[in-house]
Amino acid sequence: HTLAKFNQDILEAVIRARPDVAWLEWPLLLLGETLAQARSRLPGTMWVSFQDDNPFVSRPGEQQRWRLFLEAIPEYDLHFVKRQSDVLQFQQHKAKAIQIFKHGFFRTLFRPISRADIAAGQRHEVSFVGTPLDHRTSIISDLLVQHDIPLQVYGGRWNRTMIYHRRRKCFCSPVLGEEYVRVICGSRISLGFVSSSNRDEYTMRTFEIPACKGFFLAERTPAHQELFAEGKEAEFFASSEECAVKIKFYLKSESERNRIAESGYQRCLKSDYSLQSSLARAVAQIKSLQE
Repeated sequence: HTLAKFNQDILEAVIRARPDVAWLEWPLLLLGETLAQARSRLPGTMWVSFQDDNPFVSRPGEQQRWRLFLEAIPEYDLHFVKRQSDVLQFQQHKAKAIQIFKHGFFRTLFRPISRADIAAGQRHEVSFVGTPLDHRTSIISDLLVQHDIPLQVYGGRWNRTMIYHRRRKCFCSPVLGEEYVRVICGSRISLGFVSSSNRDEYTMRTFEIPACKGFFLAERTPAHQELFAEGKEAEFFASSEECAVKIKFYLKSESERNRIAESGYQRCLKSDYSLQSSLARAVAQIKSLQE
């Protein structure tokens, strides 16, 4: 009943609005038949799906949540996806058109703030903001226990992990918006992990940390290496050992750390890694399909 009502409400709302473009983000409950009805009623509307997560992954318990979306894939005019690996799989599910959407930072929010202007409670040697996914849990555990890294973690669901109970003082509640920016700006080093189960090579943090002139120490991936020059605009690691070595080195090397953070910040501006730029490209791609 809830699913039927949701689809009816969406259908009625779109028919009332009669948009040129219907942009849907994570439309997990939208039925293919609803889209088909809407397309027949509004032949001039272009239907666009924006999908940040990976619908084809096999995280435990997640297969069922994607079922309706996978069935509806052919009904959209265009799919924006995050990964090159998504393209082939969307094609196999009979997607009409697919474009890669590269994320970015929101200019209005993510900007440098002097560490002197950050509250003492948000100043850290090393910080990570995120949830306990995949291998990052074991790496963070290694950093805290084996390598004695002064790391502060912000995020939900860490209380379900063993390391949370071993190092309770190193964990804080999630931070969003301005508080998240202040944690980045108050940290000498900000860690960046990707989700292997999601097949990610970068995340929003990839752009947000350098955009705040934060020192970005992230997992070494092809996308990270393409976006930032290693050792010049950011630093990367492939193991908890390499991560710990680099943390210890850069905590002692303030001038080198600041130089890399500044260069990463300048790269964000020069290459325009902003969300506004990413959306402008997406709008241009939509318009080209409408012509």
